[in-house]
Amino acid sequence: MSSEARDLRELLEAVCEALTVPGDDVDDRRLADRAIWARTVVRGALDENPADVGWNVGYLRKKLDEEAAGARL
Repeated sequence: MSSEARDLRELLEAVCEALTVPGDDVDDRRLADRAIWARTVVRGALDENPADVGWNVGYLRKKLDEEAAGARL
């Protein structure tokens, strides 16, 4: 599998994670935030150089980690 294909697969996995709010603490704000982040990285992947998809994956995973840490507080 090429590097670009791996990056694209990682992006799609991260988007699926973003659209799945873990646990019972689901509210409209969390889901809306996650959907905005997912849309942002997908749009970036569509509009930018395919070599930059890895950056979009990292950005989305970082946002998800920050959101999850805030939800645990």
